[in-house]
Amino acid sequence: MLENIVSEWVKCINEYYKINRNGIYSFLVPNIYNQLKDDMLEFVKANKTLEQEQANTSIVQSHSQAYYTSRKFTEILAQEKSEIIVQEKSEILTQEKSECFECIIENK
Repeated sequence: MLENIVSEWVKCINEYYKINRNGIYSFLVPNIYNQLKDDMLEFVKANKTLEQEQANTSIVQSHSQAYYTSRKFTEILAQEKSEIIVQEKSEILTQEKSECFECIIENK
C-alpha cells in the first residue's frame, strides 16, 4: 500500500517537472486526486525552499571568502605601497648624499 502511494507520488512529481521544464509553472497535473496533488505541491514548495536556502548559504560562504580575500589583497597592496615609499625615500637620500661623480665631464 505505502509503496504504491510513494510510486504514484514520484510519478506525479516527475510529471510536474516534465510539464514545467519550459519555465512556465503550471501546478496542474492531469488525472490525480486532491491528496496526491497537495502532497506534490508540498514537495515542490519544499524543494524550492531548499534550493533557495542552498543558494543563500553558497552566497554567504562566497561572500565570507571574498571578504577574506579582499582584506588580504588590501594588506598586500598596503605593504607593497609602503615598500615603494621606503625605496623612493632611500633613492632620494642617496641622490642627496651623492658627490655627483656621475656628473663629471671628461675632456678628451
